[in-house]
Amino acid sequence: MAERPQIPAGARNLGRDDTGDSPAARLARLRDGDTVTARISRFDPTTDTAPHFETYRVPYTKWMRVLEVLTHVSEELGGDLAHRWFCANRMCGTCAVRVNGREVLACWEPVEPEMTIEPLRNAPVVRDLVIDRSGYEQRVLGLTPWLERREPYRGFPEPLTHPAMAAADKALDCISCMCCFSACPVVGLGDETNFAGPAPLVQLARVALDPRDGIDRGRIALERGAVFDCVSCYKCEEVCPVSIPIVTGAIEPLKALAFKSLPRKSRHARVFLAIVRSRGRIDPSALILGVQRLAALRHPLRILKLWRRGKIDPLKTLFGFRLPDIKQVRQVFAAVRGEPR
Repeated sequence: MAERPQIPAGARNLGRDDTGDSPAARLARLRDGDTVTARISRFDPTTDTAPHFETYRVPYTKWMRVLEVLTHVSEELGGDLAHRWFCANRMCGTCAVRVNGREVLACWEPVEPEMTIEPLRNAPVVRDLVIDRSGYEQRVLGLTPWLERREPYRGFPEPLTHPAMAAADKALDCISCMCCFSACPVVGLGDETNFAGPAPLVQLARVALDPRDGIDRGRIALERGAVFDCVSCYKCEEVCPVSIPIVTGAIEPLKALAFKSLPRKSRHARVFLAIVRSRGRIDPSALILGVQRLAALRHPLRILKLWRRGKIDPLKTLFGFRLPDIKQVRQVFAAVRGEPR
């Protein structure tokens, strides 16, 4: 029998411990000899018009994982259940399914007393729990996630320092399990958006944040990946089985690169950044004046209401109020732009 699955350090359970839904808490509710009830989605395109559920009862064994339930159904109960797996060790990413509405790796997820097991979303179902990955793979390939050099190799083996690769480090852990792709509500909108999805953008970030890469990845993230369609809901990070900070460590840096690649920034964005760089803080009244210009003065009663409610402070705008540590803020801007401090 397999050893007890170890939860990755820093895994994002996002409240699962508080609600008693953590892997350890679920395992504690089962003992040898108990029965695991699994409602599994079944679909055979040659005979079925729509998916349906079949219920199976499997004897529990210590440290049992979802994959063992699926294997028992296929081999011991004489079923013809279709599901994928290869390594059974949280490395290949092929066994991802949804258990009780949550995307997981079947090989790594402890069982629950009662489970509803379904295929991943946002991909066509081939049969039962097997999905067609070709659409996802085409999205990845469309982002050209391989190094494009502009400088020759410095030697072989090529010297790379940990600080130089720190930004790209976590993205290299992606196993393309598609858990985040299934959980993403923007991908679920279908043709209403061109958003590539979290996993393809992680693959893009893997090379975009690599110091050896030499092409404009920001433009690719913008034009092919629609990176600004991400709503930062963090559903992707919540379900990532290898704890990649998908939003904070991949998508947000890609947004920054995409913003740099924009031929012409919006007036709001340009004014916003200029104010922060100049004063170290956002000044709402300066932002309104900068964006709307003289048109902002056409509504004096509105300005007065905003002033009374503390939303704006024209006096601070007039006298150019700055934070005392403005030099530190400007150093951040200089570091981002690669300018000397």
